[in-house]
Amino acid sequence: MAQDLDIEELVAAMRAVDTAAGLLDEALAVYEGRGLQRTGDDFKVAGGAVQTLQGAEEMARGTRRFLAELAQVTGYATAGLGDRAHPRLAQARTGYAGVSGGGARMARPLLGQTVEALHLLLATGFFDAEFTAGVEQVLRAERATYPDPSTFRIPAGADR
Repeated sequence: MAQDLDIEELVAAMRAVDTAAGLLDEALAVYEGRGLQRTGDDFKVAGGAVQTLQGAEEMARGTRRFLAELAQVTGYATAGLGDRAHPRLAQARTGYAGVSGGGARMARPLLGQTVEALHLLLATGFFDAEFTAGVEQVLRAERATYPDPSTFRIPAGADR
């Protein structure tokens, strides 16, 4: 059973994800270095300082957590524990929420480190079509889309 798991593919994916995580950590440090804060009404603005910082952090932390998951899958596969590796591998191929969710919050243009990290994730060929489409959407987006400003509007008649 363990023989049908491609250890080289897993290791290549881990290396790419590790490099991407480092780039996303660098991008987060740039935003923090600019003095962005998580205070004020800016949390209501897609692409505002609060949302951009939150998005950068989601991407960086999500990628690090995902790397740990890949390491576990690779460990199980290497140890010949395919019965444990297979379900986790199937789940790992679906990716993780930090990229699309974080990217939807961030001001454009994205920092170069972020763009490079996203291209690395795409280049692995490891992820399923839905995750890949989400990464591509983040790269194509001309502006931040979360949060939707309509979520902060008071419905007509609610003040009565």
